[in-house]
Amino acid sequence: ESKEALSKEEEKKQVYRPAREKLVFDKVARINGHMPGPLTDTAVRAIYREVMSCSINLQQPTTIGYLGPPASSSHVAAVNRFGASMAFRAISSTADILSLVENGAISYGVIPIGNSHAGLESNTLDELANTQMKIYAEIEIPLSFALLSYVKSKTEIATVYGSQALLLQCKKWLTINVPEARLVVCSSTEDACKRVKEARAGGDAEKKGSAAVGTLLASDITGIPIIDEHMEDRASTSRFFVISQVCEPPSGEDKTFVIFSLKDTQGALFRALKIMKEEEINLTNIESRPSGSKAWDYNFFVRMDGHEQDKGIAAALNRLRKVCSYVRVLGSYPENKAS
Repeated sequence: ESKEALSKEEEKKQVYRPAREKLVFDKVARINGHMPGPLTDTAVRAIYREVMSCSINLQQPTTIGYLGPPASSSHVAAVNRFGASMAFRAISSTADILSLVENGAISYGVIPIGNSHAGLESNTLDELANTQMKIYAEIEIPLSFALLSYVKSKTEIATVYGSQALLLQCKKWLTINVPEARLVVCSSTEDACKRVKEARAGGDAEKKGSAAVGTLLASDITGIPIIDEHMEDRASTSRFFVISQVCEPPSGEDKTFVIFSLKDTQGALFRALKIMKEEEINLTNIESRPSGSKAWDYNFFVRMDGHEQDKGIAAALNRLRKVCSYVRVLGSYPENKAS
């Protein structure tokens, strides 16, 4: 059996189809707009998200692997995209997620690719360069954090637990709202919440006035009440990739992620970019990373509008293969906006 035939057969097995899901969401939003009721588009979308989540899991039991411990941003993104009816599995590294998708131990993997302030995740790019797994979909979510505690008022809080990253992202809020609180760095949001629960069970009056900085999902998982929300000092959006063994067919509103490396000749990058221009390809991002194969050799990661099966992109890829030492499509997938 040919690789192409196998790919088509694997494609048929995919119960979760991002493009088809997007059509459903767009349709119910239009209906809700024409016949407005008490529910917002966001609320209607959330209801249909869970209906489709249940349906997918009934047709094919689905396990989603995500990076980090429970209640991490990747976990939030996974639940946001797949709904609560799926089985979720916390995985400690991007490399392990890619490996588990490849051997079929998990159905899909969710990995962070970057955010609107810090740019792309270099580790994720490096791992994508070393796998044959495909980008199947993208998730964009606004990053938002909450203060979790059993106390009735912020004035009772003496200690705030949180990961170093979250404490830094909420530094201004913490300074203004709990200026006297002691900040304690934890390994993760899961660890921070665990310390709050332990403090409540203990007899130390000061520790009882403790709180954790975490995601809203952390409150759902641990049962610790939310004291306040939107603690982040500045709004940002994070992007994640859904990883699968296959690509999605064209939807009409797609993105394609490509990796290429250049031959060691003068003007090689100029010629590669010129091809994109001549084929009228809109590049939305380009990033370089050391290839690891030899000193001062780089891989270029390019995100572009369109699907690899589109005429212009297909022509550009064929031309690139003639002037580059290496070209590979990491995935074509439906575009997704922050929600």
